[in-house]
Amino acid sequence: MHTLLRTLCLLSCLIAIPQILTAAPPQPALPPPSAAPSAYTVTVIPFYGPEKIWALYTPFIDYLKAATGKPWTLKLFPSHKALIDGLCHNQVSLALLGPVPLGRVMAQCQAEPVAVALSMDGTPNYRSIVVTIDPVVTSLAGLKGTRFGLFKGSTAAHILPRRILRQAGLDKNDIVPVFFESQDHIVNALLSRQISAAGLKEALFQKFKDVGFRVLATSEPLPNFAFTAAPGANPAVRELFAETLLRLRPATNVDDQKRMTAWDDEIKHGFIPPTDTFRSSVKELLVTTDEIMRADR
Repeated sequence: MHTLLRTLCLLSCLIAIPQILTAAPPQPALPPPSAAPSAYTVTVIPFYGPEKIWALYTPFIDYLKAATGKPWTLKLFPSHKALIDGLCHNQVSLALLGPVPLGRVMAQCQAEPVAVALSMDGTPNYRSIVVTIDPVVTSLAGLKGTRFGLFKGSTAAHILPRRILRQAGLDKNDIVPVFFESQDHIVNALLSRQISAAGLKEALFQKFKDVGFRVLATSEPLPNFAFTAAPGANPAVRELFAETLLRLRPATNVDDQKRMTAWDDEIKHGFIPPTDTFRSSVKELLVTTDEIMRADR
């Protein structure tokens, strides 16, 4: 009897072994889906290095939180292209963009500006300034053969300086272009004499005009930076953001002026709604930009 039971048990095990061997191995648990980006996420075009942008725009984010009671956060992208793709794919709700990136997102994904920053003169415009620190250079013509700093794709530090040089008869082969990752890197290169000249946004030049920078040329007025909503931004969030900025009056309200003192120069002078004229200027500048970018490939 015991022998028969042992035999039956052995047969059962032999039958079960192939089933065990052929059974599908256990599957690892799938990772949880990534959280959707917050509706209250803002980004800034990387015209400075990330550490500097973070320091400059944290007071602005803190104001948004206090003024709206919403959990606003700042998200940074490593490049213009990454930011444009991120905005068009709704990875953020709002972005501070220069006129050329703004033109690109308007064309690429129908993103729209919601609040245009004012310059120190109270207009929605700014200028690019070609400066030098080289005592030998006294005119644009004197830049021939020199090292010229550029921030690829930047309106103030690439597109307009190149157009100014072209208008002065200097092609890209007449200078030695040196590309940097941000405008503050260009300033450092000027101060350390790694380059002879470069183009800077007017507000940045004002900070360094007393350290030996000399103006060689100034561009015509350009459409200023603007906060722009992603195509899929929640309409209520977009409206709340715009209303919060448009009611600031630093030119006439002392409290607003004090509050905005610590903000970046790009956004500390107040905002106005975008106009059709502003949008048209952005589109026209994009045409010039594409022409110069093709020439600089």
